[in-house]
Amino acid sequence: MKVLQGVDLVKIARVEAAIVKQGARLLDRVFSRDEQRYCESKRMKFEHYAARFSAKEAFIKATGLKLKRNAPLAGIEVRHEKTGKPVFWLSPAMRKAAGLGPDDRVELSIAHEREYAIATVVVIKDRKRI
Repeated sequence: MKVLQGVDLVKIARVEAAIVKQGARLLDRVFSRDEQRYCESKRMKFEHYAARFSAKEAFIKATGLKLKRNAPLAGIEVRHEKTGKPVFWLSPAMRKAAGLGPDDRVELSIAHEREYAIATVVVIKDRKRI
């Protein structure tokens, strides 16, 4: 087994400013439609957007994924289990680009509070594929 880790901290005001400035163009490139619906339903929506952005950045750091500038990140989607635990849904293309096999696990933890959002990602790679 091989364990990879990534962490990212983002200032919520920066994410808010970027969304206000770039609008739908940024939202559609970075967040899936479901993520946008979820965040827009929240009173503190920019905290939720920032947490998801931070999760995507932590995933990229953990996997060493090389993305082109302005590459779409909507293939990395934050969802929730029934318990409320955040989990990733990854498009098949994103799983392949990140070098993840069918038995590899990706664990996610996110938090946000007024000024900052943070995410930690742990990838547990199946020993057979290392």
